[in-house]
Order: sequence, then structure tokens, then C-alpha cells
Amino acid sequence: MQLTCNLEIQMAESILDSLRAGGKKLTKPRKAILAILEQSSLPITVAEIADQLKKARAAVDLVTVYRNVAMLQELKLVNPVGLHEGQMRYEFRHGREHHHHIQCRGCGQIVDLMLCPLKKLTELIEEQTKFVIEGHALEFFGWCPQCQ
Repeated sequence: MQLTCNLEIQMAESILDSLRAGGKKLTKPRKAILAILEQSSLPITVAEIADQLKKARAAVDLVTVYRNVAMLQELKLVNPVGLHEGQMRYEFRHGREHHHHIQCRGCGQIVDLMLCPLKKLTELIEEQTKFVIEGHALEFFGWCPQCQ
């Protein structure tokens, strides 16, 4: 796997701007982590990121991956996805529309749900509570056709 993939070529200015605004630089470990997250079609764990870095012979330890993913989350470059597995998963945010997920309780398969039915509900909640909602999380769980 080539860790630099299209990220180096197509690194959006907004990503670099987000890093700069947070007082951060695009280091080699961060570039590798962002490349893995960009290439992943589904949310992945920090351990899975570290495994991919190890396979690519990138000298990045697990603590560095945790620290960088937390920083990328703070800068809103990655989204956390909680699927009640006892660990958090992460996905690259830039260039992807807002969506939700469904996970099979049998095999653990995760599927993107490229829709969000909560826009009107969000507006109603803002109206009633006077909160300014920045985001929400909605994840579904069930049984895939193979596990039913």
C-alpha cells in the first residue's frame, strides 16, 4: 500500500489550513495517518491504523497514532464513530458528506448509510431549546442477510 496515495497530490488547502489554525504541521506520521483514513471506505480503529502503518513499514508507534487521531478529531478533520464495541472508530471527514452507519451484531460488518433523516428534527430541537447544534450521532445495529 502506498501511504502517500492521492493525499499528497490532492491535499486540500482546507486540511492544511485546519492544521495551521491549530498550530500543527503536516508531519510524516500525520500524513501517513490521514492517508490511511482517506483510503478507508469505512470507519477504522486506532489499532487498525497502527497495523496498516506497521505493514507499510512506517515508524509510528501506537501512542503517536492515538495522539494524532485525537488531534485530528479536535481539528474536525476526522469524525469519531461509536458503534458500542468498546472502542471508537474514525473516518476521514474532508470531502465526504454527512452520513450514518449500520453494523451487524453477528459478524460486525459496517455499512455506510448515505443519508441523514434528522435535518428537520435538528431544526425543531434548536427552535425549542435555543441550542445551536453542531452535530449528532445516529448509528443502527441489526443482523445482515448472512447472519439472520
